[in-house]
Amino acid sequence: MTIEDFFRLLLRNAMLLIIALVLGAGLGYGYSYTKSPVYQATALGFVRDASGAGAAAGVDTSTTQYSKAQFYLPLFGTRAVGQSIVDELGLQADPDGIAGSLQAALNPNAAIITVTASADTPQHASDIANTAIGAVAAEADKLEPGTGSQLVAYQTALVPGAPVSPDRTRFAAIGAGIGLLLGLGFAWLRNRNDSRIRTVEDIRTSIAVPSLGVLPEAKDLGRDKNSVLRDPQQFQSREALRKLRTNLRYADVDNPPRSVVVTSSAPGEGKSTVAANLARVLARAGQRTLLIDADLRRPVEATQFGLDGSVGLSQLLAGGVQLSEVLQKDPKSRLMVLPAGEVPPNPSELLGSRRMHELVATLTPEFFVIIDAPPLLAVTDAQLLARHTDGAIIVAVPGRTRVEGMTRAVESIRAVGGTVFGAVMNRASSSRLTRLAYGDAEYGYSAYGSTSRTYSYGYTGAQVDGPEGDIDTDAPVEDGLVPAPVTRESEPPSQRAGAVDADDAPRHRGRRAAAHPVDEDSAP
Repeated sequence: MTIEDFFRLLLRNAMLLIIALVLGAGLGYGYSYTKSPVYQATALGFVRDASGAGAAAGVDTSTTQYSKAQFYLPLFGTRAVGQSIVDELGLQADPDGIAGSLQAALNPNAAIITVTASADTPQHASDIANTAIGAVAAEADKLEPGTGSQLVAYQTALVPGAPVSPDRTRFAAIGAGIGLLLGLGFAWLRNRNDSRIRTVEDIRTSIAVPSLGVLPEAKDLGRDKNSVLRDPQQFQSREALRKLRTNLRYADVDNPPRSVVVTSSAPGEGKSTVAANLARVLARAGQRTLLIDADLRRPVEATQFGLDGSVGLSQLLAGGVQLSEVLQKDPKSRLMVLPAGEVPPNPSELLGSRRMHELVATLTPEFFVIIDAPPLLAVTDAQLLARHTDGAIIVAVPGRTRVEGMTRAVESIRAVGGTVFGAVMNRASSSRLTRLAYGDAEYGYSAYGSTSRTYSYGYTGAQVDGPEGDIDTDAPVEDGLVPAPVTRESEPPSQRAGAVDADDAPRHRGRRAAAHPVDEDSAP
């Protein structure tokens, strides 16, 4: 793990680490209350020359006193001294424990002994420290009776006001450190086992499919409060859709796609809004585009475009209506929409039928067909539709879609002989913190321009885009008002290099039909 990876690990798990730190500190602080308080009191003893012989002879007695003080130090930790203290104070305690609670130190510059006593109450600590000096002096007289030096109390111990142990701050710091270490360990394990897709590189390496585009997490790429599809206004949103449109056109240079299934691995990943936005941006570029709502279980396209969805694909496949009766036009673009219609009891049978195959084959010479299909892992509808079209686009959401689900979705399409053009990352966060924590969803993806300025490419009114020569307009465009640009898709079939004439379309489409024959009994 590099330093950059470690830094991103900290950012991704910042909240977890903060919680672990605070929780550890709290537990450490609380644990300190399970420890009995310990009080300490300190008394001073002085070793003097009681005989006065040295002073009378004019001899410096400090060396003798200091040497004698060193003799007294070991006596503070003896059982005899502990027993004397217990007997004098009337304590119900072990003499060895009392002696072990005493700490004695000699001042390096004078014959002064500092005695520190520890006890469970302030008064006991003071009494033990004061008594210890006399007990050691008495024990020394027993060992060396008649000596000229003796230990006397120099400064009595005061009653301590607060315990010296437990140190609650220290316990809290230790708990915080342990909590932080555990949090880092958990974060590392979670990061190691995280199989969610985060960046374009994850799609290329883990799923082994191309990335067709990255759509930012923006309100204008979704629906309003009435569930109607918004018209993108932000530069970032509009440019992301144009990039997706361009990449789709070059998904297969030798055989450009004319029909595409837009699906996802799981529900709630925005495949319907992606399909609708892609269809609209294609239509505004002058491409004759048809959006088919083939999600016969949860149709939303009619609502997104504010159209009547009571009659549509299900009745058309059942033979109840004609194609001209169900096609509707988006009032904000040149896009044609085929709603789902009534929810049938047998969606999979209808979408896998010969009628659906023939419908797509009939429409592709006239339109660029985009089909909104149900999620792949939920039902088999998208697999069946992939057999009727040139290929599929799978929508993924960074931080939500998992590699396992995406891989199974790709394999399910390829299992029926379908083609996966690539994946589209939807709702990619453009915040700086998210890019630092997880890496850019796509390198160089962040904002390049702004809607507050008009660039030479033209993003307002009916202006011509850059190198593709696409026409884009914010106002409703009627057929014939703005001429379609000359592109590979908009050229007449007879003039398109390597193209198939409209009369030859059935033979052209027959290559896919031969590869994936449709059962005669599957037709409704």
